[in-house]
Amino acid sequence: MDLLTIQAWLGHAQVATTHRYAAADVEMMRNGLEKAGSDGDYGKRFRPTDAVLQLLNSI
Repeated sequence: MDLLTIQAWLGHAQVATTHRYAAADVEMMRNGLEKAGSDGDYGKRFRPTDAVLQLLNSI
């Protein structure tokens, strides 16, 4: 995906801001999660109902 498309999706005023996110490597992301206090426990996994799946399949 090109940065200009991602910039538009995220609503960034400048593509340089989007580039900062795109250039982040796994270690940078891990450090950010540690600073935010995330312990990696994300709780129960979302399981959509049949009605939700039917709706998504219809679009």
